[in-house]
Amino acid sequence: MRARVAVFEALKASAPSGFNQELRHLFLNEGADFDLADLDMDSLAIMEFCIAIELSTGVTLLPAQVAELGSTGAIECRIREALDEATG
Repeated sequence: MRARVAVFEALKASAPSGFNQELRHLFLNEGADFDLADLDMDSLAIMEFCIAIELSTGVTLLPAQVAELGSTGAIECRIREALDEATG
């Protein structure tokens, strides 16, 4: 859950126009997975996203990794894996 909340908070900060109220509801309440390309994030927004993830979880994601992962679900998975590695 920590990874999902971190992605949610990062999206609120970095893509406020693309991550609208309806998408927020789907993400939090329905478990929806979104392609980041559909959220109108430019390079600055992606950098803000990466910074927000690192500040909230300690997991470093580079913009190239975010582009490669491509979706909120894949990013959540990467965060969970990194957190598991750090604690295990």
